[in-house]
Amino acid sequence: MAKKKRTSWIVWLRRLTQTGFLLLFFYLFLQTVYHPINKAGRGVTFFFNLDPLVALNLWLASHAFVGAMLLSLVTLVVTLICGRWFCGWVCPLGAVHNFFTSVRGGRAKQKLEAGGYHPWQKAKYYALVAFLVMALLGANVVGWLDPISFFFRSLTTSIYPAINKAIVAVFTWIYDANPGVGPVRLTLVTEPIYGFLRKYFLAVEQPYYWGSLLIGTLFITVAALNFWRARFWCRYVCPLGALLGVVGKNPIVRLKKNQEKCDGCRLCLVNCQGGAAPDNLWKPSECFYCWNCKSDCPAQGISFTVGGPHEGVGAVRPSTSLRAVPSTLLRDAEQSRSVSASRTGEPPLRNDRGIEAGKKLR
Repeated sequence: MAKKKRTSWIVWLRRLTQTGFLLLFFYLFLQTVYHPINKAGRGVTFFFNLDPLVALNLWLASHAFVGAMLLSLVTLVVTLICGRWFCGWVCPLGAVHNFFTSVRGGRAKQKLEAGGYHPWQKAKYYALVAFLVMALLGANVVGWLDPISFFFRSLTTSIYPAINKAIVAVFTWIYDANPGVGPVRLTLVTEPIYGFLRKYFLAVEQPYYWGSLLIGTLFITVAALNFWRARFWCRYVCPLGALLGVVGKNPIVRLKKNQEKCDGCRLCLVNCQGGAAPDNLWKPSECFYCWNCKSDCPAQGISFTVGGPHEGVGAVRPSTSLRAVPSTLLRDAEQSRSVSASRTGEPPLRNDRGIEAGKKLR
């Protein structure tokens, strides 16, 4: 297998962008927490206003549309151009899943086996249809699985209260124990830090919510599933991802593969976040535009270019030429042809088994 090259600059840009939006989400979340300098304003709904699923659900359920939700139209317009870019570059919950996916172990072979497209990825589209039908009937339940709502609810009812309680417990223990050497006490350092946290981060009173254990367990489970399948939630569950997948099914910016450069190493699939099959027949509705495939391709055979609605899709089909078969398979095919020729006297012009093996590997 070809050696992996260095991570490209655009992947680092995507990571920085994801981190920035995640930090912005945390900042806006803290503005909703009651503490002495709380000054919550309109900005706290920024990510909800960007969410076209929330806007569509509100319109179907109540036939109303909040002016601030016009931002969701921006998300849809960019999706028409760049597909599910929101999932790969903006979504704060997607950034969390991306982090847990990036720290999982495993060899490249294991990631290849689990990284491709799976038919169960269609499940999120059925979930989307179910939520929209319920919205038409007046039931506003999309918040159960909408990623912005799910993440905000998990932070509010479970994660933040747990962190708040843990911080208070640790600093209270340090204050009561007052460890140190002689006149030098640890509280000389911890008390100013605790004062800062009380002013800008911690709640005035410890928040408690019914169902916090269940919600926290669900969030931890969803995060842990990334160790089994890369960005499991985004691939199989997320209804917002399904909506963006439908809107961005034929984006203008498309993946193209240069078959002359492709040697069939399939490194482009190892770190594919969405199971978009960049090694085979690219699926725009599953692609997060993370650019990992382009960055990982040692032959520089993958690019993202501007094209028509259907342009470039056929160009990513696996080649049936001998060039697309890995070198080890070619060597085995040559040996098989030699043996076949020596036994039957038939000229070693072709070996279909070698070609088929190459197709299966891809």
